[in-house]
Amino acid sequence: MTELLSKDHTILERPVMEFRPFGVDERGEKIRDISGTIVKANVDYLEDYVTQASGAEAGTRAVLDLCRLLNERLRDPAYHVAPRFLKNLWNSYSYEFVCYVREFCQHLSGDSQFHFNTGRYQHITAVTRILGQHLSIGQIFSMYPFFVQKYASPDVVEISVANATDRSITIRLKLTEQAFRQFGPYRKRCTEMVCESAHGALVGLPERIHGLPPATAIHRACTVNGDVWCEWEVTWTPAEDTGLSRIIKRLFAAPQREKLNS
Repeated sequence: MTELLSKDHTILERPVMEFRPFGVDERGEKIRDISGTIVKANVDYLEDYVTQASGAEAGTRAVLDLCRLLNERLRDPAYHVAPRFLKNLWNSYSYEFVCYVREFCQHLSGDSQFHFNTGRYQHITAVTRILGQHLSIGQIFSMYPFFVQKYASPDVVEISVANATDRSITIRLKLTEQAFRQFGPYRKRCTEMVCESAHGALVGLPERIHGLPPATAIHRACTVNGDVWCEWEVTWTPAEDTGLSRIIKRLFAAPQREKLNS
């Protein structure tokens, strides 16, 4: 059994990546742990943050530095990346590779809240905003598993919701053994980054889609602390339902209101 290090130890202590970052794995199967949408979100936030602090040239240089640092950790030059590649939404990656991306992005940005802010301002994609325009916030949160699994494979992340009302919901995120195997002894720190990113997305969803005040997400449990899953109690200020949203609510509400097992 792998001995887990404290969250002060990051995966950057691993000199080179142990898993193939993208393409196909050793069994010839497509690597689809995490969508390119998530990697692009991190790269875009890095570039935007540095640009705002130090100018456009510094923002461009930060992304080039990110590629250099990633390439130094890849065993095979065939997998070396460039900015255009990392910004391609249609790519998909191993979870290990995404952890390196996140750690390097935070280091290069200097933003201590990098993962939370990336989740809050970048993870609510244009597609999600379009789909959510005619839904209430409660309906969007009830469909949260659907949205997450567009960007993270159920082989590595499992999402469930329960206790849904028009102003609150319980959301659980569980990482699988496939994810933990890639994290290795750095599970706690890698999971912490996942949690911070998810927390930011939950908080930012009302403001990014409907211009409402941010949600409040109280962290009730966390894998970092030895719990089986990460759990948030999310509350928000509801907006008035549209006629279309009431129709969709009837379609989606029943199966999503099932109580979580204690």
